[in-house]
Amino acid sequence: MDSQVPHTLSSIMNQFTSLALAGVAVLGLAVSASADSLDRAGSLLLYPLFDNNRGGLYTITVTNTNNDTTPSAQSQQLLNGTIDVEFVYINGDNCLEFNRTRRLTPNDTITVTTLLDNPNQATGYAYVFAKSPITGQAVNFDYLIGDSFQVAPFISGGLDIPPIVFRASSTFVPGAATDIDNDGVRDLNGSEYEKVSDKLIVPRFFADSQGVSEPGIILIGLTGQAFTTIINFLIYNDNEEVFSAQYSFDCWDRILLRNINGAFTNTFLQSTNHNPNEFVLFAGLGVPALVGGPIILPPVVPQLEYGWYRMDGAVAFSTAASVSDPAFLAVNVERLITWNFDAKKAEGFVAAAASLPYGVGEQANGDLIQHGPFPDNN
Repeated sequence: MDSQVPHTLSSIMNQFTSLALAGVAVLGLAVSASADSLDRAGSLLLYPLFDNNRGGLYTITVTNTNNDTTPSAQSQQLLNGTIDVEFVYINGDNCLEFNRTRRLTPNDTITVTTLLDNPNQATGYAYVFAKSPITGQAVNFDYLIGDSFQVAPFISGGLDIPPIVFRASSTFVPGAATDIDNDGVRDLNGSEYEKVSDKLIVPRFFADSQGVSEPGIILIGLTGQAFTTIINFLIYNDNEEVFSAQYSFDCWDRILLRNINGAFTNTFLQSTNHNPNEFVLFAGLGVPALVGGPIILPPVVPQLEYGWYRMDGAVAFSTAASVSDPAFLAVNVERLITWNFDAKKAEGFVAAAASLPYGVGEQANGDLIQHGPFPDNN
């Protein structure tokens, strides 16, 4: 960017298309979140994003915390703490899957670069679950923890993205097979793995302001590969006013909040009955304008409005069936841009953060991942 400076954050993100996630705290989205807000190890880890687009490096880590090194009674070639883990990558374009299985011995860990591990899919999400190294069946093995990490151009520092953790149902003894209906689908129904929340709440978003702030969201449908999911949104400004919106997506999506509804934009929120004393002042942020070549800083530092929002599944439908109040997952993403200047050039860097919503209630109709036009009713 020696001779030209992009006028919007979108133009920078066209060069670096990866969504930047950092500091994900698992709170309420899965029942696995403990009372002290510290997540626990589980049998299934869901990573909301992998991104193999050019210009960055994305890694996924899985660690086996079981430290039992005594020989297995079932096989003297194995140790009791040994487990197989299956990596399931879900293509964000069509939600078809790509699988790999790896063996982790006690206290073992593995980190993979997703571009090398799964070079044929550009972006989407992934999940990893524990399997018996003897039978190959999905099993109760609540010893898995994980992480993911991203480095890329225009991102200020590396980005750490913990997974959403699901423990096996408490009805299983350790090592018991979890696929009780033998359909090969990981059921988040309380019988195989923990349930997901019924409604999701994001406590804060910074308003969308061109060239300064571009909040977004990642959505994961849990009804099936062939289903379109419709989500209801209630969007609140900083003065208790509420606005409604809907958004539909196919299985997995990442989208800017302004493309869901204009109520997420700074211009709209400033026009509402908002509290004029409540805003966020970001000194030093903003896109410089080009006036005959020289770089000119904007005369006014942006004052960003903010709000919060609720989400609830309305319906999911395929060509053959529909499901009311479908299960889904979400990640709230906030992106701001900072600039470094000298006399001849400007360099822009995306400062980004993400968080999982808070969860309200539970529902038992989430699945990873049902194929075909009918929902999994087991």
